[in-house]
Amino acid sequence: MKKKKNIQHSEENKISELTDQLLRKQAEIENICKRFESEKISIFKYANENLILDLLPVLDNFKRSTDHLPKDLAENNWAKGIKLIEKQLEDVLTQNGLERIDAKIGDEFDHNIHEAIENLPADRQGEGDKISEIVLDGYKLNEKIIRPTKIKVGK
Repeated sequence: MKKKKNIQHSEENKISELTDQLLRKQAEIENICKRFESEKISIFKYANENLILDLLPVLDNFKRSTDHLPKDLAENNWAKGIKLIEKQLEDVLTQNGLERIDAKIGDEFDHNIHEAIENLPADRQGEGDKISEIVLDGYKLNEKIIRPTKIKVGK
């Protein structure tokens, strides 16, 4: 009788041990699936990042050309066409998750979204660490900063 109880107790321990192992393996599989799903979402979210980074200089050059268009050519059909192409490029990039980082002269310098390429003397007291000039727009792709705004800062 005592031997039977020992065997039963041993079997119960074994069942408990195997049940515990099974639960751990199930949790491990669930964690792997969650991690895989998260990585898959990230891959799809940022799949175009390199292409978009390659297109940003093109967008910058369109912007420079339209910003420096002589006033007497503003109503020229060719110039209007260039502006439409610039707008179309901006729209396509926006539809793919690109967002321009909002920066204005006088805003506080934020090292998380700005890259100071030059320190300028502040004109007045209290203007230190403020944006003095925006040299190049910065962009986010689906909330991830892919290019900080390049600025000049008053010190």
